[in-house]
Amino acid sequence: MIPLIKKQLLFAVAAALVLPTLSLADDSVTDANARMQQLEKMMQQMQQQRAEQDQQLQALSKELMAVQDQLAQAREGKMAEKGKSTGNPVFAAFKDGLAFEDSTGNWKLQINGRIQADYRTYDPTEWKNDTFSIRRGRFGGTFSFLKDFAVRVEGEYANDNTGAKGTTALTYGYLDYTHWSGAKIRAGQFKPFFGLERTTSTNFTDFTELSIATNNGSIFTSTYDRGIMVYGDPAPWLNYNAYVVNGTGQNNDDVNDSKDIGGRINANFANLADIKNAVIHVGASASTGNIGFSTSAGNSISQVTEANGATFFSVTALGGHNRADRTRWGLETALAYGPVKFQTEYIDANFEGKRVGTALLTPNNTTIFDNDIKVWYADLNWLVSGESWSDSYKSGVFGRIRPKHNFGDKDGWGAVELGIRYSKFDASDFKALLPVATASTALTSEADAWTAGAKWILNPNARIVLNYTHTRFDTPITINGKVDDNEDALVLRAQYDF
Repeated sequence: MIPLIKKQLLFAVAAALVLPTLSLADDSVTDANARMQQLEKMMQQMQQQRAEQDQQLQALSKELMAVQDQLAQAREGKMAEKGKSTGNPVFAAFKDGLAFEDSTGNWKLQINGRIQADYRTYDPTEWKNDTFSIRRGRFGGTFSFLKDFAVRVEGEYANDNTGAKGTTALTYGYLDYTHWSGAKIRAGQFKPFFGLERTTSTNFTDFTELSIATNNGSIFTSTYDRGIMVYGDPAPWLNYNAYVVNGTGQNNDDVNDSKDIGGRINANFANLADIKNAVIHVGASASTGNIGFSTSAGNSISQVTEANGATFFSVTALGGHNRADRTRWGLETALAYGPVKFQTEYIDANFEGKRVGTALLTPNNTTIFDNDIKVWYADLNWLVSGESWSDSYKSGVFGRIRPKHNFGDKDGWGAVELGIRYSKFDASDFKALLPVATASTALTSEADAWTAGAKWILNPNARIVLNYTHTRFDTPITINGKVDDNEDALVLRAQYDF
């Protein structure tokens, strides 16, 4: 309104200046005076209108202030009802997991979980049923506090460590002290790091299952154990860990005073030599202790095929005085450049102790044994879509692959990985201790396996994996009356983790 009034005033002034001139030209002074009076009257009317508009603006301003006061009073009332908060704001974010963090950095809660839904088919079908299964269904979280401490708790909802269905089992349950990057301390139930394949999270392994050299079986009776571990990165290219654990496996306290002592050290010489886009990983692991047989574990060692199919090796009645000494050592290497990676490990496990049984022809009904199990594998993997393995390598282990373009993004199809693996299991030292073959059951002490795999990584958290595994036994085995010297397995997995 005010700009309009200004325009009207300017028009009036201009008219006042122009009209007298026109009036003089017309020699009409009387008409000019009349016109001037008319313009003055118009100006007075406009000034009056402006005064009324100013009053209206003042009234609107007072009304607005009154509404603001009412809103402020309402907020104060709600605060009084709920109690006034004096804490710091909490930020939430999602990056490979749901995280809540205090703005001061005093604490952080990271929620993690995974689901691995499998379809498995086997031949011979008499040995293992085709099945849809949940290989892993886990949920947990890590709570970091006071900058140097962290607590992790995670549960397995697919099955417990004995294989019983419909139960929940603790996987991780530990406390970390992380003040020194070169010497972090972990206490509780955790995964003792031995070798490269076993140290890698099952979220990121190259194949659906570990090789017969490193999966849970005769050499590694459990993934998790209880004790204390020191680990860290003394240098950007060097990583290590050392631990003392019960040796009795997941969710078991010790059954004797002996403990497993072990460790792993590895180096990435590509980092040391500043070779870009490459990994030259070399490492070694060792442990000594015993298999402290608990009620749940029994007093036997056994081995299944890579696809968790047939149990082809088993020796029972071990452990005089409820124990059998076990010493393990292993060598590992991984060579990667750009999208291509070669990885291999060799592990030797020595078992020494007594075998007790009524059928043994010895004076005291025992057999003293000192036997070795030797295993190794080698695999070659290619990220067809061009991602680099070095981007996923950290602290002596390979982790999450991040596609260049996620599936669903513009022109994005995710990442594709192809791989092949050969693995060998040799427990021929135990051949004489295998159970006597019958018409329904016969086992063997040696096997090897070829696995071919294809992996579609839709985004950093989702993947679909297809594996075919052919296992060949040194001598034919018999399970459920079916005799064969081969097992074929096909595994299809859909996975999401965060």
